[in-house]
Parts: sequence; C-alpha cells; structure tokens
Amino acid sequence: MNNEHNPVAQLVTDIQQKWLKEISPYPHLQWVRWIIKSDQARLYEGFLRLESTPHGAIPDIPVVLLTPFENSNIHSKHIIRDWLDNFEKDQKTQDKITKGHLNFVWDFQYFKKELQQKNTNFDVLLVELLKSFQEALPNSENHLTLALFPYTVQSPSDYKLWMDKLLTLGLPIKTRLMVFDYEPENYLESLQIKFKSVSKSLIVPIDLEGAMKKIAINGDPNDPELQFRQCMLEMGTSVTKNNRQRLHQWGQKGIEVTQKSGDKSSFATAHTVYAGMLFNFKEFDTIDKLLKQALTIGKQALNSGDNTAKAIVLQTYGFMASSMQHQKNIDAAADLFCKQAEVAISFQMVQQALAAYITGYTLVKKKRKKRYKVIVQEAYEFGITLTEEELKTSSLNIVALEYYSFSDKKTQNKIDAFMNVLEDENWKEKLAREQANFKAGIVA
Repeated sequence: MNNEHNPVAQLVTDIQQKWLKEISPYPHLQWVRWIIKSDQARLYEGFLRLESTPHGAIPDIPVVLLTPFENSNIHSKHIIRDWLDNFEKDQKTQDKITKGHLNFVWDFQYFKKELQQKNTNFDVLLVELLKSFQEALPNSENHLTLALFPYTVQSPSDYKLWMDKLLTLGLPIKTRLMVFDYEPENYLESLQIKFKSVSKSLIVPIDLEGAMKKIAINGDPNDPELQFRQCMLEMGTSVTKNNRQRLHQWGQKGIEVTQKSGDKSSFATAHTVYAGMLFNFKEFDTIDKLLKQALTIGKQALNSGDNTAKAIVLQTYGFMASSMQHQKNIDAAADLFCKQAEVAISFQMVQQALAAYITGYTLVKKKRKKRYKVIVQEAYEFGITLTEEELKTSSLNIVALEYYSFSDKKTQNKIDAFMNVLEDENWKEKLAREQANFKAGIVA
C-alpha cells in the first residue's frame, strides 16, 4: 500500500516509526506509555491489529489484550485467563504447532492449572507466564510485548496500583508492557517517574481530523456523495469557528446536492446533519422544521424499499426528542423517545430501543412519576422478550433495577428470579456499585 495516498495508513506508519526509533534499540525499556487523545483510540487499535499480523513493522512479538479492568486484585488473573483462552482458540497457530510448521513448545497447561488454585499469587504468575512465553518463542532474541488496551477501566487509580505492583515485582528480560494513557489527565505519569530507569513515554503528533478530511474529499469532484461529505466537513468547521451564516450556506448546499442525487436516504440525512449542527446555535425553529422534513423524506425512502433509511429515521426521532428536551418540553421529549423505541423495535434494533426507553424515563423521573413508571414497565416488559444472545449485550439490568425500586413485593420477586438467571443473585448490588462509581467519575 502506498501510504502517500492513504493519510490514515501514513499515521499508523508514523506510530510504527516512533517505536522503531525510540524503543527497539533500547532493550532495557520494559514499560512503554503511549500518550494519546481519546479520539485517537481507534487509530491505535488499528496499529495494534496490524502489529498482530505478519504485516507488522516492529520487531517485538505483540500480544494484545482488551481485558476490562475491574480491580487490582483480580486483573492479573483475568489477563492470564484471556491469554490462555486466546492461545487455545487460535486455530491457525495450533495447526502450525501440531504440523511442526512452528517451533513453539510452551506448557500452557501448567498455567491453566495454576489459574484454578485458591492460593495462587496471580501477579507473580503473570510475570512467570511472560518469562515462559518469551523463552518459548522460535527466536528467543525477540522481545515479547504485552499490549494492554482495556475496554473499560473502573478506577484509573486502582489500574495504576496494579501496574505498580507488576513493575515492582520486576518484568523478565526481553519482555515489555505497552500501555495507553490519555491527555490531559495523564493518569500514569507518576509511574513514568517512579520507574524511569525502565520506562519511556511516547507522543506522536497526529492530525487525525486532517487525515480524515483528505480521505473524505478524495475522489471524483462531481460525485454527489463526495460533495456531501465535503459539505459535512465544512459544516463542522463552521461550528468550530462559531460562524452561523457559513453553516447555513453549507447546510443548504448539502440539501441541494443530495436532492439532485435522487437518493432519498441521503436527502433525509442532509436535513438531519444540518439540524444537528444547528443545536450549537439553539436555532430550534429551523431545527424542528428540518427534522420534520427529514422524517417525511426518510419514511418515503423506507416505503420505496430502501432499508438503509431505517438508521436515519431512528436518528431523526432522537434528534426531535432532543430538540424538545432543549426547549424544556419534557413531556413531548419523553413521548418522542418512546416513539423512537417503538420504531426501533419495528426495525428489530433492540439495543437502540432499550437505550431510547432509558433516556425517556430518565427525563421524566423527577417531575412526572406516573409517566416515569409507565415507561420503565414498558421497557422492562420489552426487555425480557429478547433472545439470550441479545440479553448478554443489553442494558436490561439498568431497567430492571429501576422497575424493582418501585414495584410491589410480588413483582420484585419476579424481577429477581429473571435477573438471577441472567446475571447472578448479586445483580442489584453489583449494578448499584457500578452506577455509584460512574457518578463519582471513576469509569474511564
């Protein structure tokens, strides 16, 4: 791939080159911290995915784990668990080992057994696993790098404590931790100072917005899709510059471009995007007019058999509800969020339906108790109809706790019976604790 014509790929190359220049020549470095902005996370995920393939550029052997961080006492155990699971399920690697195409002799059964022991020190076991795995590599001179990019971190301070314990134990030679810290918070800065002899922080100047803009406008200038992408970028720039007049110019141009294309889904999208940008200027008369038009056009697209219009119709209902909310018309906003849930159900978008219900009942919880209870009950009764797979990734536990809080004893018993099977008998306490942590601002 010629990165000159792929701005995002060039950014990944810049990340690779940073590692090759500042980490690879220095074998003593064992803790490497990327300092990134939150909107760059996906770019670094792409870097990690690339390095996990034969097309990677850094000489280290990376093991990438997205294990969520719950607390410092069990994180090492969960990392070991996920590492072993991934190793066993990697069929390509297992086939190569079995057929003798890969010289890799590693006693992972030992770690499986130790994982089940009650008195195991899992921090020590993780260090032992890193040493064992590195020594088993076909080329024992390669560094093994454990890249940690957890989906969630319940407490940044506790995450730092866990890392401190591991570094205090001491990592084996030829092994490293690759971690990610966010600016401006810099949660892990103190670790960089404490373990400065083996640590290094890396920052890569990244113009992700500029790279995405280059991609967005790269192509045939007469292509309506490209023209509309340019309109969206210019609308965003207008908002950044607080230039309402310029926003209107580009918003109207986006509508004109998509109308000429004959694609009703794009035409509806142009109205909704334009309206969404106007929220920054609180121009609600224009917003409501644009959203009403978007909904009409989106429904026309659906009636003509264009299923891609489902997403824009659903989004438009959400924007209409948000507009009412901003205008302090809470009843209308709740009704529209419930309508959004109803439409999402008809589209079989169950997660979006629950999210809309939750937003709806949260709005009226303080001042419209009767309406609040009705919406919560509707949400719960819909939620329990979901399939087992849908329930695993749903937010039904949030709805269930709300419903439980005001129900009679008989209904509470039914809720408990259902949720005990779905999660466990401590589901209420666990969720309440998570919500308290979130309100305290310790969920990253």
